[in-house]
Amino acid sequence: MDSLIEQPALISYYDLTPEDRLALGIRDELVRFAIGIEDTDDLIADLERALADA
Repeated sequence: MDSLIEQPALISYYDLTPEDRLALGIRDELVRFAIGIEDTDDLIADLERALADA
């Protein structure tokens, strides 16, 4: 199982209005990070690389 980073407002709750999402506590800036079964060092390296590119 791989790790996943997503923006719920664009993926899971795209069909709601911004007001409806906010009422549920889902801000547009919210990022969901689901950690899968991966080597810890690989995961850390991937995160460091992604944050360096941000």
